[in-house]
Amino acid sequence: MKVGANKIKMHGKYYTLKANVRDITSMSAHADQHETMAWLKMFSKKPIKIFLIHGEPQAQEIFRVKIQDELKTEVVIPQLNEEFNLFSA
Repeated sequence: MKVGANKIKMHGKYYTLKANVRDITSMSAHADQHETMAWLKMFSKKPIKIFLIHGEPQAQEIFRVKIQDELKTEVVIPQLNEEFNLFSA
């Protein structure tokens, strides 16, 4: 897709873009493990459960263990089509 395009093709269909699209070629646009850990540690009330949904499986597992060890918080790596009830006690 070229930057400045008016339409995008997804799953064989064309859709009109209603967003600004930017192409970042030189660096990652998301936080690394260190930045994410620093962010998680800023919470005054720690999360009950954290879901890791990004990254390679081996890196996710290493990060899952790191978060659990340092923050003592449950970390889940969801599988494809796995469902969770986020409102249960």
